[in-house]
Amino acid sequence: MKKMIAFILLVLALSGSVVGASVRPPQEVVQETSARMIDALRQNSAALRQDSTRIYELVDQIVLPNFDFELMSRWVLGRAWQQATPDQRRRFADEFRTLLVRTYAKALLEYSDEDVRVPPQPPASGSETTVRTEVQPKTGRPIQINYSMHLGNEGWKVYDVTVDGVSLVTNYRSTFASQIRNSGLDAVIADLQQRNVQGSR
Repeated sequence: MKKMIAFILLVLALSGSVVGASVRPPQEVVQETSARMIDALRQNSAALRQDSTRIYELVDQIVLPNFDFELMSRWVLGRAWQQATPDQRRRFADEFRTLLVRTYAKALLEYSDEDVRVPPQPPASGSETTVRTEVQPKTGRPIQINYSMHLGNEGWKVYDVTVDGVSLVTNYRSTFASQIRNSGLDAVIADLQQRNVQGSR
């Protein structure tokens, strides 16, 4: 899972910068943002070797604005989201976001030299689209990464990522559904919080 998430971040496309009244095409944003992330890793390589926690700042600046964490949390929890209180929803979304960020950041340090390719694809139409990308590791076949995105008031944002046919949202949804059945949502949130605290040490 960590390697999958690392590859996801390498081409983290995704946002929607709004320029005036226009929105940049998702494919253009993918290419520019992936280049920006990789450049930042390379330019800060010495500092990151001394203090790897500085990767969080880069992730905050470049990656976080491109995800719709509330929508991802809603989809990941499924029916449990509908049954959750507003406070439970907020706490879960916060902890889930932190979990993803820390996993992304730590794993990303290992993958800063892969080549990223955005194949030609039709322009986005409507308020949803999928941006297809390929990551070429130093060895082995290309890894197919598809970004499911929706267009909102703040531009294009990611709500799911599929790596070689495996959906990030579906993967976590299955895991959390089992935990919620066994222990309840509050226990799941508490477990996430504990994992995040341990990960920050």
